[in-house]
Amino acid sequence: MKDYEYRRAIVDVCHMLNDAGFVGTYEGNVSYKKGDKIFITPTQTSKALISEGQIIAVDAKGNVLEGDLKPTSETPMHTHCYELRPDINAVVHCHSPFATAYAQIGEPIVSKCSTEFIMFFGEVPCLKYGTPGTLDIIADLDKYIYDYDVVLLANHGILAVGKDPMEAYSKIMSVEMVLKTDFIRRSVFGDRNCDLPEEEVKMLYENGKKNRGYHGR
Repeated sequence: MKDYEYRRAIVDVCHMLNDAGFVGTYEGNVSYKKGDKIFITPTQTSKALISEGQIIAVDAKGNVLEGDLKPTSETPMHTHCYELRPDINAVVHCHSPFATAYAQIGEPIVSKCSTEFIMFFGEVPCLKYGTPGTLDIIADLDKYIYDYDVVLLANHGILAVGKDPMEAYSKIMSVEMVLKTDFIRRSVFGDRNCDLPEEEVKMLYENGKKNRGYHGR
C-alpha cells in the first residue's frame, strides 16, 4: 500500500467515528502503522472535516517525521500498543456513548447473554484512571492488551486494536451495539434473567480465545 492509502484509511474511519456519534468535535484519535512509520491524527482537529493532508507521520518514539500539525497528545498510547502487540497495525480510540458510560464508572463490560460478545471479546476490561495525554493513562495497559483487543480507559473512553483502522473501528462498533441492545432489553423487560448456562458461557469464551488477543508471546 502507498502512504496515501494509509492516510485515506485513517480519514475514512475518522469520518465514520463522527457519523456514528462516537467523537465530539476534537475527540478521539486513529493511527495506522506502516513498517517503522506510524500515521496518526493530529491534535485538536475535527474528525468530521479531517483530510489526508492533515495526517501526521511519526516514528516508534512519537517523533514527527512528516506533517505540519502537532500529533495527538495521546500518541504515546498508540506507540505503546504497537510496542506491546507486534501483530497489530492500527489503533482507534474514541468516546462511544454506551462504552464510555462504563468507562466513567470504571466497570468492565461483561455479558452472559450475548453469544457474539462472549466469543469475540470475552469481556472488555477497564484500565485504571490516568490523566489523558500522559503516560499514566496506559500505566497498566500491558496487563490486558495481550489478552484483549478492546479495553476501556477509566473515566475516558474506549480503545481497540486491529490489523487496520477499519477492523479496530468495527470492534468498537460491535461492543457499542451489544451495549445498546442490552440497554433496550433492560428498558423493556427490566431485570429479567436471560443469561446462558454457565457451561455454555465457558464453552463460548474458550472457543473464541484463539481469535482474541496476541498469541505470539
